[in-house]
Amino acid sequence: KDCLIIHLERSLERKPQVIKLEKYLPYRTKVVEAVDGSNPDNDFSKSYIPSLLRPRYPFNLRSAEVACFQSHRKCWQEILDRDLEAALIIEDDVDIIDGEFTAAVKLAMKEIKMGDLIRLPIKPREKPRSKILKQDNISIFEPTLVGLGTQAQIITYDAARRLLEKTEQFDRPIDVYLQLRWKHKVRILTLWPNGMRERSSSLGGSLIGKERNNSVKLRRELLRPLYRAKVKFFSRIKKS
Repeated sequence: KDCLIIHLERSLERKPQVIKLEKYLPYRTKVVEAVDGSNPDNDFSKSYIPSLLRPRYPFNLRSAEVACFQSHRKCWQEILDRDLEAALIIEDDVDIIDGEFTAAVKLAMKEIKMGDLIRLPIKPREKPRSKILKQDNISIFEPTLVGLGTQAQIITYDAARRLLEKTEQFDRPIDVYLQLRWKHKVRILTLWPNGMRERSSSLGGSLIGKERNNSVKLRRELLRPLYRAKVKFFSRIKKS
């Protein structure tokens, strides 16, 4: 069992959390250096192509969002390069509740099939399309709409390969892209409860950043529900 921890080297306040994860996770761990969106040497022009897919994503990506996507792609490539059957990919702002986490992953290992991606979300926001398995109050299911957030997921070799093939170019954040199941054709399951909890607020907050301009904030608030409605509509008609 392998775990890849995404960590931005200059994020010194998160280094102790990375060390803690390396110590307590019951897997072979490797820290994967995150792509730095603030580095002027990084050229995202060939990978980030606005308005590439439908439904059209109505917002321009911040450089940190593009870098986040590239960091996950780096982990997918690591799975292929090392010929790993599967790996747990986690971001460096999460913590684990040992007993809950161990029980949840044990159930995931029973159900996972090659080509799957299993999400370990921080909050239970998804509704099941169909129950897959429930054991000791832990459920694993295929959601009607994939939830947002990529703090932790178990990704098989075939899922990593397919996602890499499909995302050489992208136009939206990684979690928003994963909602487009009819595009990538990866079976995405959700595991809840899973023993994962977020600690970004105590580690300096999100590295993605927030809009400071009030007009931009208002535009996002208006367009976000419209986009979500379109994704739900596409999800129903495509029957992924």
